Amino acid sequence: MTKMTHFSRGIAIVLTGILCAARFEAAAATEKAENFDLDAAVKVADKGEAKAQYDLARHYAKGDGAPQDPVKAADYMRRAASQGFAYAETDLGSYYGRGFGVEMNLAESLKWYRKAAGHGDTLGQYCLGFCLVKGRGVPPNVDEGVKWLRKSAEGGQAEAQDVLGNLYMNRGPIENTNYINYPEAAKWLRKAAEQGYVASMNNLGFLYQMGWGVEKNPEEAVKWYRTAAEKGEPKAQANLGLAYQDGMGVAPDKVQAYKWFILSAAQNDVVGKHYFEDYNRFHRVTPEQIAEAEKMAAELRAKFLKERFTKRY
Repeated sequence: MTKMTHFSRGIAIVLTGILCAARFEAAAATEKAENFDLDAAVKVADKGEAKAQYDLARHYAKGDGAPQDPVKAADYMRRAASQGFAYAETDLGSYYGRGFGVEMNLAESLKWYRKAAGHGDTLGQYCLGFCLVKGRGVPPNVDEGVKWLRKSAEGGQAEAQDVLGNLYMNRGPIENTNYINYPEAAKWLRKAAEQGYVASMNNLGFLYQMGWGVEKNPEEAVKWYRTAAEKGEPKAQANLGLAYQDGMGVAPDKVQAYKWFILSAAQNDVVGKHYFEDYNRFHRVTPEQIAEAEKMAAELRAKFLKERFTKRY
C-alpha cells in the first residue's frame, strides 16, 4: 500500500439514494487553485506517483485549477487506487456509487470501499459499514456493517460516530431495537459533537433532556441545543425554541422561543414550522415582540451567511 500522510477529509450522504460518497471539495492537502500548475501536475501524475494522481483527480472532480472533467477525475483516481492509495480507493468507490465519471456500479463501489477499509482508511471503513448496513451493492449485513462503522468511529471519523450514536438510539440507518443502547449512543454522539458535528450535538442534547443513557440535565441539553442551533441546525433551533417556551433548562422567554422558531421554520423543519405557525395563529407574541424576534433572527442569519462564506473561501 502506498504510504499516506494524514489530512482532513470529509464525506457527504446523498439521502435520496442512501449513498455514502466522498466530497468533491478539494482536500486540505490539495494545492489551492491559484497556486496550482495543471501541466506540471499532469507530468508528475503521469510518472505514476499515486499521491499526485489522487490530487489531480480531485482537481478535475471539483473543477478547481483544472477544467471540471469527471472522466479524467475517475481515470486518475483509478490509477492511484490501483496502487493501493487508500484515499483514492475510497473516492473511486464513491465515483462508482454515484456514477461520477464512470457507469454507476454498486458492486464495484463496494469493492473499492472494502479495499480502502482494509488499508485502514477510516472514511472507507465508514462507507463500507454504511453500505453493508443499508444493503448497497450487497445483501444487508448489519452485524458486519456495524463492525466497520465502529472501527471507523474508533479511528475518529465523526460521521461514523454520528451514525453509531443514532443507531444505538434506534434513529440510525436501520430500525432494529436489538441495537438500542443509550449509554453507547451518548458516548458516540458526544465524540462526534466534540468534533463539531452539529446533528450529533442536537441528539446529544435530546439524551440529556430525556435522561437516556446519561443523567438527566436540562441545562446540559440546552447547551448542546444552543451550540448546534447557533451553527444553523434547524432541529436544534426548534428544540431550543421549545426550551425557551417551556422554561426547560433556561428561563422562559417567548421572544427567544419565537426567534428560534423563525429560524427553524425558514429551513422547513417540521417542528419549527408548527410552532412558528402556532405562535402566529394564536397571537402568542405581541407585534413588538415579533419585531424584536425578527430583528434578532435577521442578525443570526447574517452571522450564519458570513461564517459559511468565510469557511468556503
